[in-house]
Amino acid sequence: MGKVQRTLGQISTLQNLTRWNEHLADQIAGKLSYGSTMGNTDQDQNLLIWKASGTTPGVANTDFTINHSLGSVPLTIVGQDTNNGGNLYRGSIPWTKTTISLRCTTAAAAYNVIFA
Repeated sequence: MGKVQRTLGQISTLQNLTRWNEHLADQIAGKLSYGSTMGNTDQDQNLLIWKASGTTPGVANTDFTINHSLGSVPLTIVGQDTNNGGNLYRGSIPWTKTTISLRCTTAAAAYNVIFA
């Protein structure tokens, strides 16, 4: 049986780093994705985010909770939209590794939200 050929030792460390950086850039450039639906199991989703859809409470500025499976406390809302111009913002209940609390400036808004 033949010996495995070492190729990295034949080029300089600078060349190795350059190739590694070029490879990373090729893999990342234009390929980061939130996914193609509001589901959290999209094959093309490759960011550590959580997406949720629903309707806010019937009274504006009322806390509501969303469950998630990020495994850590989210940092922020990355994106949002509502059907009536309402804005989603942090609720009064602290965010945890499994839930976030939000409020909306309008009542009964159908929403999509992405948080990370």
